[in-house]
Order: sequence, then structure tokens, then C-alpha cells
Amino acid sequence: MSYRPDESNAQIYAEGAWLQGAIVTGVLYGVVVVLSAMCWRSLWPRARSHGNGYKMNRFLLCYVAFLFAVGTIYVAFNSWITQMGFIDNRLYPGGPSAYEEATSSAPLNTAFVVSDWCADLLMIWRCTVVYKDTRLYYIIVGLGSILFLGTLITGTLWLVIVSTPVQSVSGWMSFSLLFPYLCFSLAINIFISLLTVIRLLYHRHRISKVLGLGHGAMYASFAAIVIESAAIYSICSLLYLVPYTLNSPISYAFMQSLGEAQVVAPLLILYRIAVGKAWTTRSNTLMDENSIPLQRQSVLPKPATTPLNVEISFHQETTRDESIRSPKVSYPMESTEHYANEGDVFGRAV
Repeated sequence: MSYRPDESNAQIYAEGAWLQGAIVTGVLYGVVVVLSAMCWRSLWPRARSHGNGYKMNRFLLCYVAFLFAVGTIYVAFNSWITQMGFIDNRLYPGGPSAYEEATSSAPLNTAFVVSDWCADLLMIWRCTVVYKDTRLYYIIVGLGSILFLGTLITGTLWLVIVSTPVQSVSGWMSFSLLFPYLCFSLAINIFISLLTVIRLLYHRHRISKVLGLGHGAMYASFAAIVIESAAIYSICSLLYLVPYTLNSPISYAFMQSLGEAQVVAPLLILYRIAVGKAWTTRSNTLMDENSIPLQRQSVLPKPATTPLNVEISFHQETTRDESIRSPKVSYPMESTEHYANEGDVFGRAV
């Protein structure tokens, strides 16, 4: 006796992708909770004080709270749709996967798009910070603004379309506007990530050349490059977009996890900023100020390793070097008889 539902293998595979995606999304939300708490713990004391940069710390604290709220809304409504598809509307024509594909949730879609905008905006800001005081600064700001404007327009149009009562035949996963919106978002991720990684590697090479190997690990270690470039966000976007273009059901799982990955990536960057490990606007300035003197010191000749023999005379009449004058302040000295009774390091009497 088999308890397998009377459905095709493709249908069951699609339902499994939806369910596994919901589970992974819940796991990523746990990461969001932990990262948000860590950011709050680091930013709260600085935000309460009136020291340097307390206004920026307050803004970042509000930004973390907003990301946490968006991530909470997303996982809540994603779980609700999963319950509606697998429990409340189990007998929907085509199964739970068909129900979830045809069902639109305005809060879920809004949270997905807003988290994407927040992640893109933070990445562009971090890239401008990395390229501060360079010749490419204004070019990067212009290109980043154009790309963000593109994803802002396509994301808004997609939200308007999927929020209307009458949707396209393929449901809320319509290929007409979702695909260009995701392409714009992925273009921002890859472009900004590459620019950030190139700058970090250049900075690491510059520090290593001046201070030696190992000194550039703080800003250009593997973990720093992955976090600062939001590579997690870019990888998740690519994992979703490729199966989506191939019309594979596995894209349903990556699509759900992408909503929380868009929150995890900026929270990792914000935590590095909170603990003082992220790149700041002073990093390049300090490097420019310290590079010249450090390079000059590096070319200084090494001291000679030949042992220095010093001959000490206790005769008050003459000295070996007539340029040496007696100090004005007298220092207590032990009797010469003490030294006369003892030998030097070679056992000879002085």
C-alpha cells in the first residue's frame, strides 16, 4: 500500500522545492536575529554617547532595526503562504506548488523588494567609502546611482503589477517584469562587488609593500572581502536567477532564501562597521599619510652586527676621547677596588 499522492514526479519535486525553501528561510531568519542583536549590542553604547560619529551610529542603529523588521515581515508571510498552500488549500488544482505560484501576498512582495533596495543601497554606499579620495569616486557614484535607479523603477513596476487583482496567466512569478528587475539587481551586486574586491586587494598589496606581509589582513582578508563585497547576496542572487531562466522548480527554494539573504549580507557589513573592523573614510587617508615615512624607513641601512669593544679607564687625569666632558651631575660610583678585585668576562683582572 502506497501513501504517495496521485501527482506527477515534477509536481512533487516542485512542492518539495517550495517546502525546503521555506525551511531554509526560517534558518536564515535565525541568523538575522543573531546578527541584529550583535549589531544592537555594539551600536547602542555609541549611539547613546555624544562622542565622535554618534549621529552615524544612531542612523545605523535605526537601519539595523528596519532591516530586522523587514526580515521578520518576510519570514512571517512566507510561512503563512506555505501553510495556506500545504495545509489549508491542499486540494488546490495542481497541488501546493501551483497554489503558491498563483498566490500573491502584497506584504511578502513588498518586504522582498524593500530588502533588496536596502541591500543595494548599502553596497553602493560601502563602495563609495572604499573609493573615497580617489579619482574614480565620482564615476562610481554616478554608475551606482544609475544602476540603483534602474532597480528602483523595475522593482516598483513589478510591485504594482503583482498587487493588481488581475494578474498574468503565469501568476505572480510573471517573467515580464521580474526577470529585468532581478537582472538589474544582479548587475548591481556583481558590479559593486567586483569594484569593492579590486579596491580591497589593491589596498592589501599597498599595505604589504610598505609594512610587510601580513599587515593588510585586517581590511583585505578572505572574510573581509566576502563580507564587504556582499558576496553572499550575489551568490544567492545567481543561484536563483540561473534556475529561474531555465524554468527549473528549484528556483522556488532559492527565491525564498534570497529574501532573507538580502538582509543577512548588509547586517554582516553593519556588524563589521559596529566593531570597527570595516573600511572607513580614514583608511585611505591614513595610508597616504604614513606611506612616505614608512617607505623612507624601509630603505635605511641595517646596523652593523660587529661587536663594539668599549675600554673604560678610571684615571681621572685623562680620557681616551678629549671631546667627552665630565657630566655636571655627579652619579654615585662604586669603589674601584671592587672592580680591581673582580675579573672581566674573560677572567682577567681589570
